[in-house]
Amino acid sequence: MRELVVGANEGLPVTDIRLTLDSKQGGALGRNAGLALLPLDAKHLPTGAPSLYRLTQPWMQWHDEGDSLRCEVDLAQLPARSDRLLLVVYTFAAVGPVAELERVHLRIADIISYKLELQDSGDAAMVIGECYRRGAQWKFRALAEGSAYGLAAFGRRLGLTIDDRHPDRSHEAAGAEAGRAAAGVATGTGFAVSSRHILTCAHVIEDRQDIHITSFDGRYRAEPVMVDRRNDIALLRIQQEPGLQPVCFRDDVRCHLGETVVALGFPLAGFAGGDVHVTQGGISALFGVHNDASILQFTAPIQPGSSGSPLFDSNGAVVGMVTSSISDAQNMNFAVKAALLQAFLHACRVEVSTMTSATTLTTADMARVTQPSLWKIEARGS
Repeated sequence: MRELVVGANEGLPVTDIRLTLDSKQGGALGRNAGLALLPLDAKHLPTGAPSLYRLTQPWMQWHDEGDSLRCEVDLAQLPARSDRLLLVVYTFAAVGPVAELERVHLRIADIISYKLELQDSGDAAMVIGECYRRGAQWKFRALAEGSAYGLAAFGRRLGLTIDDRHPDRSHEAAGAEAGRAAAGVATGTGFAVSSRHILTCAHVIEDRQDIHITSFDGRYRAEPVMVDRRNDIALLRIQQEPGLQPVCFRDDVRCHLGETVVALGFPLAGFAGGDVHVTQGGISALFGVHNDASILQFTAPIQPGSSGSPLFDSNGAVVGMVTSSISDAQNMNFAVKAALLQAFLHACRVEVSTMTSATTLTTADMARVTQPSLWKIEARGS
């Protein structure tokens, strides 16, 4: 059996293979974390439904082996056009980092052994390898590519809708960042971008049809107009005519390291009260995970339910929209940049207001001025 390191590859003499995954923390696999198998084509586009922990597909079967995960995979039976199969370790509902596994050990039949240390990982999902085809032969490559946002968000980047909850706990919260409650209600934050339109995160309303917006100004039914799952953006239209007060975006969309930003939203709805919460911090990086140029990092503290909150500069202009955070890192939070938000709204034919210059506001003044534009999102299943 050959021991692989990250980046190394090895040929697979057969297409019918057995995968076995163990972790140093024995009970964590199957309880808090699972393994997902994603079939893709040569351009890394999905070719069929993924196989998640205990979710069998025609090309694979799961087997329970105590603290190990084992599956039988027939690469020759993958969906048409499949040239690769990603192996992803993930925590259920992205409730924590894969670091809790400490170390994983993957064995492929009696051919390959691959051990990966995870103690220092802040990611909620990790691509640990891929089976890929070169001509008529299949090979395996050892990888260590993390996704801070978890398996569901990683799937959105590929164009897949993935329910990454534990199969026995699918009725429970689907992820802290969506603010889902056991009762089946997802809560988040949205902000007005026109007199009838609200912008929020796609994952807040994902797979939900009964959507309302709420604030001190009332409660209204909303419907999705356009959803960009890949960039986690959703545009809602209010069915009544409440005359929303839209925010202003900064005319100069460029952000600067160390720039002060303020996040306003409705975190921990039902626990922390129904009022707007305000936190302050700074821009800590101009790129997201793996140098994603559509994302910026900031340090203003956020909580579950903050998803969709606008991120304001010191003049009260929007510079981003809060999407996610790394749960075990100190204020390592992420927001979609305003430039991408404006491009999305332009494509949806929503004209936004911009602010060319303004007086610097105190945080208290900013909260007072912008609060009428903020709404709590409540989304239930059909």
